[in-house]
Amino acid sequence: MDVIFDIAGAAEYLHIKKWTLYRLAKKGKVPGIKVGGQWRFKKDVLDGMFYGGSQTQKKRQQPTDD
Repeated sequence: MDVIFDIAGAAEYLHIKKWTLYRLAKKGKVPGIKVGGQWRFKKDVLDGMFYGGSQTQKKRQQPTDD
């Protein structure tokens, strides 16, 4: 199941202020979507910003020993 944050939860997770996250999301620098006028952020996507992809994506991209 995907973890989805509201703006307060995502800001706390990223250790930044809510207004900073709001500005970044509005400018498109942090991927998020607006649902009913409120921002929502997927944890996997936020993680991917800092680690170059979510853990799930990294597992899929690992080469197999065939």
